[in-house]
Amino acid sequence: MKIYTRKGDAGQTGIWGGIRLGKDDLRVEAIGAVDECNAAIGVALAQGLPGRVAVLMRQVQSALFVVGSDLMAPDRSGPGASLPRVSDDDAARLEQAIDELGAELPALRNFIIPGGTQAAAQLHLARTVCRRAERRVTSLATRGDPVSSSVQAYLNRLSDLLFIAARYLNHTAGAGDVIWAGTAG
Repeated sequence: MKIYTRKGDAGQTGIWGGIRLGKDDLRVEAIGAVDECNAAIGVALAQGLPGRVAVLMRQVQSALFVVGSDLMAPDRSGPGASLPRVSDDDAARLEQAIDELGAELPALRNFIIPGGTQAAAQLHLARTVCRRAERRVTSLATRGDPVSSSVQAYLNRLSDLLFIAARYLNHTAGAGDVIWAGTAG
């Protein structure tokens, strides 16, 4: 099977239902940002994450495919009705993981700078990409395009989870948070 179709050579791509959109369309930007977030998590996994966090991040990667599917098929009727969708339960599972990891961390009393261990820094990077995906999805919703509120909630919780997971990795490695000093010089 060939991977190339040549259908996108003129700057358009297809989404569910035979709809063609410009590759710079806001929906395509949102889908791409979700894909980037997934790839950033994949890099963190490839560099090695401890068991508990690795299992959680693999679950997140699978859920991000569902987020992408949800964004790729905004029409929930016809054949699109059978596709997997993000639900409020997915965001609730992230909240549970945030609470569990957060319970093992010291209270946050300062702004922190992304960094610390390699793994934590990689999750901080994934968090920033997740925030971009969230902004793109919010722009879609603001424009009036169909967007699931569950997708918006999931991405919001995911960025929180990535932040807590990065802190957790630094904490369990004995590195601690990288505290912002409050000056730029």
